[in-house]
Amino acid sequence: MQKFRTVGEFERQESVLLIWPLEPFATSKLSVDAVSIQVVQALINEVEVIICCADVQIQQRAVLALSQHGVDVADIRFVLFPAEIPYPRDFGAEVMVGERGERMRVDFRFDMYGYLSEDDELSRLLRGFGDFHAKLVGIEKTLSSALISEGGDREFNGKGTMMAVRETEVDKRNPDKTFAEVDEEFKRIFSLDQIIWLPRGSYDDEYSYSGPIPSADGTFRSYRSASANGHIDEICRFTDESTIVIAQVSEEEAAVSKLHALNKERLDQAYETIQAARTQEGKAFRILKMPMPEPIYLNLYPEDDAFVSWGETREHMGGFLMDGTPFPEAPVNVLPAMSYCNFLIANDIVVAQKYYEEGLPEKIKEKDEAALQVLQTAFPKRRIVQINALALNLYGGGIHCHTRNIPAIQNS
Repeated sequence: MQKFRTVGEFERQESVLLIWPLEPFATSKLSVDAVSIQVVQALINEVEVIICCADVQIQQRAVLALSQHGVDVADIRFVLFPAEIPYPRDFGAEVMVGERGERMRVDFRFDMYGYLSEDDELSRLLRGFGDFHAKLVGIEKTLSSALISEGGDREFNGKGTMMAVRETEVDKRNPDKTFAEVDEEFKRIFSLDQIIWLPRGSYDDEYSYSGPIPSADGTFRSYRSASANGHIDEICRFTDESTIVIAQVSEEEAAVSKLHALNKERLDQAYETIQAARTQEGKAFRILKMPMPEPIYLNLYPEDDAFVSWGETREHMGGFLMDGTPFPEAPVNVLPAMSYCNFLIANDIVVAQKYYEEGLPEKIKEKDEAALQVLQTAFPKRRIVQINALALNLYGGGIHCHTRNIPAIQNS
C-alpha cells in the first residue's frame, strides 16, 4: 500500500488558491482588495494562481482591479464557489503526496472555527469547498477523518512531525474526544511520527466574542475584531524541516503593555514546548524568535463591512458577550488579527505581513524591520515581500489564511 505524507510548505508548490473578498473595503479607508492584488502580484511568477469568487460580479471586480494594477489575468485561473469568508487555508484541500507521486486529500469535519454547528448551512458549504478545490487540481482520492479541524492550526515539517495547539484541537474543536484519541487520529491520518503540542494559542486569537480585551491605555474597553479561535499559524511556523519561527514578547514589552503581558505567558509556554522537542534524528530544533506586532486599534462603524459580523452576532447572542457583559455600542474599538508569523511560503518567495504607514509610531516600523530580518535569516535564498495586511486582519486572519497551496507532484 502506498504511504502518503503531508509535505512542508517550504517544499515545491504547484498552485496557490485565494478567495477574493466579498466587498472591496473592510472600512472606508482600508481596502482588502488592495491586499489581495498585492498577494497575486507577488505569486504570479512563482506558482499557478487560482482565484475563487463567490459570483460573477465579484469575479468581474477582481479582473478589473488586477488588470488596473498590471496583472495579466490570462495567467490566472478564475473559478466560482459561493464562499462567504476569504480564508481557504482552513477549509481548502489538505493534500498529501504518496511515495509514487499520487496525491490525496484529507477531509476533516468543519464547524466554522467553533462559532457555528457542523449542521449550519455555512459550515456544510465550506466543508464541501475542500472537495471542490481538490477536484480543481485533479485530485480525486480522499481520506476522511473523524476530527473537526482547520488548516491554519496544523504545521508540518514534511518529515513526520506536526505542530498544533492542544487547547484548540481538543478542548475547542473536539471536546467529545480525549487528548489521546485526538493525538492518535492525527498520527493515523497524516502518517506522523510525532506531534508537538503547544498548550494554547495567542491571547489575541481567542474567541472573538469572549469579552473586552486591553485597550491602548490598558483599560479593558477594546475587542478582538474577529479571530480563528486558536490557530498556530498566528504564532509558530516551520520554515524548514528543522527550523521553527515562534512569536515572542520581551520582559520590557510585557511590563508596559497588558496585552503583551497576556500574550507573553502563552508564548513562553509555547517556546518551552518547542525548546524541549526534538527532530526525528533526536536533535534540537533551530528556533528563531519573531516579534509580536505593536497593536493598532481601530474603530468599526455600522457602515463598515468589517462591522457586519458584530451586528449579526449581537442579535444571535441576545446582546451579551460570553463573559456576560453587554455587546459594545458602535463604534466598536477593535484589535485586528495582527501577526508576523502568518506568512505564505510559495517556492522562491515568502509573502509576509507588515503594518507601518506614514504617521504611525516608529515602534511599528522597527517591528516590521525586525520581522523582515527574522524571515531573511530563515529564508536566505528566497525573496521576502511584505504587504500591509491590516485590512485583511480585520476579518480574523492574514495572508497565510487567505491562501491555500497545493504541493507539486513529487516523490517522498
